Order: sequence, then structure tokens, then C-alpha cells
Amino acid sequence: MSRFFVTAVFVLLSVATGAAALQAGGEALAEPTARAWAVAGYSQLKLAVVVAFSIFVFTREPAKRRSRDPVAFLACAVAVAAVVVLQPPPESAATWLVFTGELATLASCVWLLAAVVALGRCFGVLPEARGLVTSGPYRFVRHPVYLGELGAAAGLVVAAPTAWNLVVVVAFFAAQAVRMRLEERALAAEFPEYEAYAAQTPRLLPRPRMQ
Repeated sequence: MSRFFVTAVFVLLSVATGAAALQAGGEALAEPTARAWAVAGYSQLKLAVVVAFSIFVFTREPAKRRSRDPVAFLACAVAVAAVVVLQPPPESAATWLVFTGELATLASCVWLLAAVVALGRCFGVLPEARGLVTSGPYRFVRHPVYLGELGAAAGLVVAAPTAWNLVVVVAFFAAQAVRMRLEERALAAEFPEYEAYAAQTPRLLPRPRMQ
């Protein structure tokens, strides 16, 4: 898939998400309550995630073997759309819960940024092999980017606990599981040393290292 096409999609998503963030920020300025600022922060976090991915996609290396699997395209589309369609916190959500979810999202985004920096230009949206990275966060788990994305999404749902958001995050988690499996298959096919790396590194959740 063309880098420019994917980047254009993310830019359009950034514009749509940015409009919502701008509106939430304006409402917080007009009525500067803790809740209004919490909702504005929620919108800003969503915008930051979408903008960051737009930049990462544009600067990526070309894939060594391009994905042609329709399942991969569907999983990526579901994962991207899920972040955009998450609803803001409802009126019934307690302010402390909104802040708790936002803190979880912020911590996950910091981890996600560290993982993407370690990945460098090997970053991609489709599960394709662009390079094998085993340093930085990749020393602890095989998929630190996905871990950060899942944590960020979970935090956003904690901040905005609606039935719609719960359905969206379940779909997001399922799509990410598919992407991880396909990415591992692509890496194993392209890099013979990946099998040894995968054998000693957990997929998603870090575990204590044995001395």
C-alpha cells in the first residue's frame, strides 16, 4: 500500500480528530471546570495518537515483502477506525475516573513512543517485515508498540466507560491480535533469527528475567 495514500488517510483522520479536540478545548476555556478540562485532555490524547501515527507512517522504510492478505487490511482498518470512533466521556462518568483513564493512556503513550523510537523507520501499519529490532523495549516484549496501543485504548475506555466504547475496544483488541499474528509470520519468514528471539522474549506482557 502506498505510503502517501496511508499518510493521507491518517491526515484526514487527524483533521477530523483535531476538530473535535478544538471544540472540546473551546468548551473548556468557556467553562473552565475540572471535568471540562478532563474531557478536553481526552480529545487531545486521541489527536496526539493519530498525528503521531501519521508522522511515523510517512517516514517508514519500504517493506521487504509487501502484505497482500485481505485479513491484514481489514484488521488494520478496524484498529485505526476504533481509535477515531471512541466516544468522549459521558456526563455520568465521574471526573476522577476520567483522569484515571487519561493517566493510564498517557503512560501507555510514553511507552508507545519509546517503542516507536526504538523501531525507527521499521514502523508500519500493515503487518509487514521492514527490519528486525530487538533493542530498547523490544528486549522485554516482542510487540511493545501493540502493548502501548492496547494500554492507551484501555485507558480511553476507562475514562469514557460507555457500552459503545466497550464494543469498540473489544474489536480493537481482536484486530490487534490478528495483526500481531500476521506480523510474526512475516518476520519469521524474512529473518531466520526471529525464531530464537521469539523463543526467549514474551509476546506482549513482560516477565521477570531469570538470572
